[in-house]
Amino acid sequence: MVALTQVPTTDALNDRRQARRRQQTEAWRRRSRLIHRLRRILPLCIAGILIVLTAWVLIRGLVGGFDEGRGGGAAIHMTNARFSGRDGDGRAYVLAAADASRQTGQGGVVSLIKPALIFNAEGLKPVQIVADRGVYHLDSRLLSLEGHVVASDGAGDTFFTSQAAIDTQHLVVNGWNHVQGVGPTGTVTADSFGIYDHGQHIVFAGDVHSILKRD
Repeated sequence: MVALTQVPTTDALNDRRQARRRQQTEAWRRRSRLIHRLRRILPLCIAGILIVLTAWVLIRGLVGGFDEGRGGGAAIHMTNARFSGRDGDGRAYVLAAADASRQTGQGGVVSLIKPALIFNAEGLKPVQIVADRGVYHLDSRLLSLEGHVVASDGAGDTFFTSQAAIDTQHLVVNGWNHVQGVGPTGTVTADSFGIYDHGQHIVFAGDVHSILKRD
């Protein structure tokens, strides 16, 4: 037997073509409406993103300025800090502090609380200098001390002043405020002082007064 298939009529074919055209037309209209909406929504989204980014930059700038006004936050903080080094002649020195901190935006500047510097640390007569606070510059290796600065030369002499600057590279100490010294040989007062040659030489200048003890 031969299977018979029904051949679609011309009207049925036209109906199918029209149905496909309607589907294609409706799909095109949906895409057109979507594109139209996107053309309106995308600029609004871009504008919103720009507003948010601008606000974020402004807020960050305000917060950063506020932090700088407060001195910034500590990037490094240490208690019972201890630094060891050697001067240009290879002699050892030790810098200790009850508290050490490095603030953001200040590079290699370290703030110290209760600093204590000992140079010629391996020698028979080490020199020790202590103070209430100090600032150490890592790049230049300069140490500035303030507040109740007390220097002991290892031979029994002690000097009191309010400020001192120390070059740890050459282990030279200078002070430009009033200084008072006491020791086995007597007392001395002056307007400024300098300690050189690893504590072997001390120079006083400006209105110097001394009282020497007799043997």
